Amino acid sequence: MNKKKKTTLKSIAQHLNISVTTVSRALSGYDDVNAKTKLHIQEAARALGYVPNLAARRLVTGKSNAIGILLPVPYGDMRDHFLSHFLLHFGRSLHTHNPNLDLIVSYAPEGDEELSTYQRFIDGQRVDAFVVMRTRRNDVRVDLLQEQNIPFVTHGRTESPESHNWIDSDAISGFDFATQSLIDKGHKNVVLLNLPERIFTSQMRTEGYINAMERAGLTPHTHITEVVDDIPYKISLDLLQQKNAPTGFICASDVIAHQVVRAAKHLGIDPCLDINIIGCDDLPVSYLGDPTISTLRSSFEAHSQAIINILQSQLNGQVFVPRNKLIDYELIERQTSNQAFLLPD
Repeated sequence: MNKKKKTTLKSIAQHLNISVTTVSRALSGYDDVNAKTKLHIQEAARALGYVPNLAARRLVTGKSNAIGILLPVPYGDMRDHFLSHFLLHFGRSLHTHNPNLDLIVSYAPEGDEELSTYQRFIDGQRVDAFVVMRTRRNDVRVDLLQEQNIPFVTHGRTESPESHNWIDSDAISGFDFATQSLIDKGHKNVVLLNLPERIFTSQMRTEGYINAMERAGLTPHTHITEVVDDIPYKISLDLLQQKNAPTGFICASDVIAHQVVRAAKHLGIDPCLDINIIGCDDLPVSYLGDPTISTLRSSFEAHSQAIINILQSQLNGQVFVPRNKLIDYELIERQTSNQAFLLPD
């Protein structure tokens, strides 16, 4: 029985009557190959059943053709709806942009082992670049990657945003707009349920919320909560049972907003008529539940594509100064804030 001959870069080049170098660079995603030629080569490679020898390529080029995301969550804990949703969209966008770039996802939760995990990936040449999630004010991950001269983009900013590449949502404007929308409906007591202060975006959300409250002459009230477990639910129960209970809730996550809905229902409070609730991120929990939850939406596709464009430029040696992109939020009003009602005096 004759064994089928393995398809190689050379055999693809012979099939197309072009150079091996052109085939190699096209399949590696380099931009110096004409887009039409690159597509033609990729189609031929798929048709011929080409499977790259990644180990050999790594030895020759020192490249892994992979992007790494080390999740800053406890091992095995995938309850973080935002990160799960981001990975889905980013993986899809990466495959569309360059099917020869793999996405490698692992864990590096905050703590003593975080930097050692990053270092292990760097030393083992497991990935060519990183996407750093859930940025912090002073982020040691950013410091390490800069010291090691490893390409990376942060999803979110740090206190030194001018020193590295980043993509972020415009949380100041978004949370200002969402808060103002509740004030315009007549709410006088609007609270912000925010993420922990170690996460950089939390201060941006606080700033936007306070801007709107102070502009209206109202007193801001911010409460910090983790997203996991029943912490947002317990905070919401306590707030809703206070004598001067808030009627408007601005939440840093749709998961938090869902817990406000849950607490309101438990107390016999209508989460659409008695109070108003706005979440953030347009996660499935916001539009699949009853009631549907109003939210601030910032396109996962837009974030993913912007990150990939910067990473690809870095990997091609084309980025010499920090690049960044601020992406707007859009307020999507659903049942928890789109119904007219009279607030008590």
